[in-house]
Order: sequence, then C-alpha cells, then structure tokens
Amino acid sequence: MNEPFVDIDSPIHRTAPTVRVAAAFVLSLVTALAMTPAVPLAALCLGILFVLMAKLPLLTVGKRLLPLFLFLLLIWVVLPFTGEGDALHTLGPLTVKTDGLSLALLISVKSFSILLILMALVSTMHTFAMGHALNALGMPEKLTFLIVMSARYISVIEREYRKLRNAAKMRGFQPDTSLHSYKTFAHLAGMLLVRSHLRAGRVYNAMVLRGFDGRFNLLTASRSERLQGCIPQTAGIAFSVVALVGLEVAVRLGGI
Repeated sequence: MNEPFVDIDSPIHRTAPTVRVAAAFVLSLVTALAMTPAVPLAALCLGILFVLMAKLPLLTVGKRLLPLFLFLLLIWVVLPFTGEGDALHTLGPLTVKTDGLSLALLISVKSFSILLILMALVSTMHTFAMGHALNALGMPEKLTFLIVMSARYISVIEREYRKLRNAAKMRGFQPDTSLHSYKTFAHLAGMLLVRSHLRAGRVYNAMVLRGFDGRFNLLTASRSERLQGCIPQTAGIAFSVVALVGLEVAVRLGGI
C-alpha cells in the first residue's frame, strides 16, 4: 500500500506505535465530544504541532485535507441558514442564524483537528506496526488480524480486478448500461471472489508452514528497539493528552 508518511525521520516517527495510537484515540474522542470551540481549537493547534514535528510534506497534507474541505463547504452552504437562534445577517430570502453558524464552525474545527492528529500520529506508521499496537492495547486478536491482512491484500485484489478488466477490454468489452454489461460485471465480480478465495487459501497455507498460529508474535528485541529513545516524545504526547482532557473537564465544570 502507498504509505508516503512512513519513511521519514522525525520525533513522531521515533515514538512507540502504542503511544501514538492510544494518544490519537483519546485526543480524537475528546475533540469529537467537545461542546464548545475551546477544546477543538486547542486540538487543532496540537494537530498542527504534531504535523510539523512529524516533518510531513505540507503540500501532501494539503491535498489530503482537500476532500474534507469540499465536504465542509457543503455544510457551510446549509447550516448557517438553519436553526432557531438570533438572526445575524440577511441574504435575500435567506437569514444567517447564529447557532447554525456556530455549529458549522464547530464541525469544521473538529474535523480538521481530528484529521491532522490522525495524519500525524497514525498515518506515519506502517500498517503492521499499527496492528501490533492495537493488539498490545487490548484489541481483539481477530480484529487486528483482519485489519492487517485487509490492508496487506486489498492492493493485491485490486491488481486481480485490473487483470480481469484488461482481459475483458482485450476481448472488445465496452461498458455501458446494457444487460450484457451488467452480466459481464457480475461475471467479473464472481471471478474476483473466486480468485480471492483461492489466494487466501494459498496465503494461509504458506503462513501455517512458517509457524503461524493465529497470533502476531512480535519479537522482544524489535519491541524494545521501538521503546528505546522515545521517552521525551512519549512524555510530550502524554502531557498534550492530559492538557486537552483537563481543558475539556474545566469547560464542562464551568471553569472556562
């Protein structure tokens, strides 16, 4: 799979995957449940800081944020004109409401904050490292196994589909809305399912021959290497998590 943010040397990349996954989960959860803009704005600052610490190429980050921006653009077209709050401004037959505008702003800040945090902390690790981290954090082994194997072989299944599609084109197939096209795509889906099943059997037999017993056995040496030298980064990320959680608690208690 294409993982452009993985092969970078940065403090974030040298942090243990378990720390990054746990921090990303807590930060995203607290940000999503926030009721006021204070916590999402703080999370947005954290996300920008993490992206800079991870040394991610800003142009690529911007391209990944573009689909979210287009989705939020639709929200800004609708939400500001809905609600029952005070009227802020009138645009012809439409009236901008304060509560609708506030809700659109809150959704936008939350969305960008969570995406930047996940981009900096989670997308900077290999899929297999994330699988080991999820397993170490107590996720069900079958679920982590399914995630890792799906991430590994979804590109393989895509290549199989391209082979079948090219074979159909070489035989003069032109997709349209006819019954013949529907039957052809149904045959392609069936053949893809059969080939995927056969490949899954071969992969499983190969893994069993290599001693696979249904669990990911990460070598102790590899695990210790990941934990060495990341104490400052871990402390910084932990402090960020505690600070954001503390801010949310203070907001809910009326301290801010």
